[in-house]
Amino acid sequence: MWRWLALALLIGIGSDPGFARGLRYDLTPDQVADGVYVFWGLQEAWNFDNGGNIVNTGFIVGEESVLAIDAGTTRFYGDEMVAVIRSVTDKPIRTAIITHHHPDHAFGMAQLKRANAVVMMHPAAKAWLLGEGPAVLGFMEVPMGPGWLAGTEITKPNRLIRKATTFDLGGRTVQAIPLVGGHTSGDIIVLDDKTGTLFAGDLVFNERAPTVPHADVPVWLDHLRTLRGMDWQRLVPGHGPLITDPAAFGPMEDYLRFLDAHAREAVQSGEMLAETLAEPLPEEFQQLHSVDDEYGRSMRDLFRKYETSVLDAAVTVN
Repeated sequence: MWRWLALALLIGIGSDPGFARGLRYDLTPDQVADGVYVFWGLQEAWNFDNGGNIVNTGFIVGEESVLAIDAGTTRFYGDEMVAVIRSVTDKPIRTAIITHHHPDHAFGMAQLKRANAVVMMHPAAKAWLLGEGPAVLGFMEVPMGPGWLAGTEITKPNRLIRKATTFDLGGRTVQAIPLVGGHTSGDIIVLDDKTGTLFAGDLVFNERAPTVPHADVPVWLDHLRTLRGMDWQRLVPGHGPLITDPAAFGPMEDYLRFLDAHAREAVQSGEMLAETLAEPLPEEFQQLHSVDDEYGRSMRDLFRKYETSVLDAAVTVN
């Protein structure tokens, strides 16, 4: 029995392309402004081939220290991120800000802690990470394979960011601004004052279908209006290419409004989820990256959320 189990495990790992190529992401830092670098993720769902390299992460270099933004999906991503930062600068990585709890942004953070960075999150993000993170890490073996996830740990942050906080990296200041609700129960955006570069995390998806498993869509749209009114020169979204004009938010905002209205109307009319999913997606959204993967999942999440709200309201009335 044990011999067959070991053989099955070896076959599973051997068929993982990430394992076969040595579990490397080949992260390449793109300097988008003076001292500001981005690791651009693929516009895909995570899978065996990409090892979860679907997220934009980055770092900002001051005269005295480095601030990292997000940590990728796995320990391999976190290790590689640290190594590449150290190849760019000899300044210490003293601070890391995790924009929210989702695995592609947060699950590599143990490696930043090992690099002596003080890792910071929103309090609500910490609560989810420690409560749900271990189970989600187990589920991720299905799309990604066990090789990529080997050694990845769920760990707590060193500090929490409850209010707008400014960090001095030496010769430049960086603001971390927490936002409640929206894409998740707690998101943080990061603004480099020197260059006007804003890291928005998953509050902004560019040219890609946004994900909504923990979203409050109306609040999220309010946050996007806040971002539109901020003084920034370039914006790094959580997914997708660099943004220099807030007009780029338009397709994402339209898609979120469609999802929210479609799910609410379906529940209110008594439509079954299967009937809702059978309806064709409007053509204007069909060009969004990963929409085939995300649309059905998003509708299921919102449908169940609003269905629960209707049931709770009915119980309260009775």
